Amino acid sequence: MKYISILIFLCLVSCTSSVRLPSEVIDKEIPTIAVLEFENKAKFYYDWDIGYGIRDSLVDELVRSKRYKVVTRGDIDAVISELQIQQDQLFRPEGKVKTGRLQNVKYLLKGSVTDFAHVAGGGVRAFFSDLGLASSGDLAIVTVTLYVIDVESGEIIASKQVEGKAYAANMDVEGQYKGVRFGSGGFYRTPLGKACKELIGEAMEEVGTVIAKKTWYPKVIKSEVNKVLITGGEDRGLSIGDTYTAFHRGKPLIDPSNGDLLGYEDSSTAGLIEVIEVKEKYSVCELVDGEFQRGQHLRPFETK
Repeated sequence: MKYISILIFLCLVSCTSSVRLPSEVIDKEIPTIAVLEFENKAKFYYDWDIGYGIRDSLVDELVRSKRYKVVTRGDIDAVISELQIQQDQLFRPEGKVKTGRLQNVKYLLKGSVTDFAHVAGGGVRAFFSDLGLASSGDLAIVTVTLYVIDVESGEIIASKQVEGKAYAANMDVEGQYKGVRFGSGGFYRTPLGKACKELIGEAMEEVGTVIAKKTWYPKVIKSEVNKVLITGGEDRGLSIGDTYTAFHRGKPLIDPSNGDLLGYEDSSTAGLIEVIEVKEKYSVCELVDGEFQRGQHLRPFETK
């Protein structure tokens, strides 16, 4: 029993995750994105839902990266349906989830699978081939056209064809994939599975380049007489003694021809605060100078 207790304790210690974000994410904004269905335009010998499988693989990597808050269309629909059901008078008021708390999605990701096959001698040997045999020097190729859409404007801000390739030696193609489930460990040991891994890596790099490079800065949660609460704490690596200044954002500049937001007029300094206490996800600051309001963006104070 003593050894079991020690093992349980060690497991609890090792499984406890730090609130601090990974170093590559700690100073970046974490946008909320919805991953839509991936249309499958590629022909395949077996009855695999290739679009669904590749989308789920991408969702898994997006979540594991901790750089995004990820939902799918099915998740959103299911949550909205449950919230609507809970508001019915047939259900008791205790334990009801409050409405109006769902986070707004900033970006949509969607795609279409255009290639899922072996290439031999300059031509494509898809899996509906009657022969089902690969020749020497074959390549497994998976290609997806990926779209990134800005929800606010509805504009497609990125469209790119991402591709994964893997060498495929002589083999019985049909036999190689028979009984293999898409996304399983066995699948990722096959040429097409390896090509999918490479494709997901390219897709992650493209998404990161387009929407995950924006620097994160704290915001004012609320301001009291001599104290200001701001977003970001241990999770964002804030420390006691850090100083921040805020700005009153200038008026928006709108393009009169199409209504696009072009930017903002010059902002003015609001004041200065210093961190005196750091919590898990927020910090308490002392008001040094000026006035602060909820929602103001902060910047590190730099002495000249």
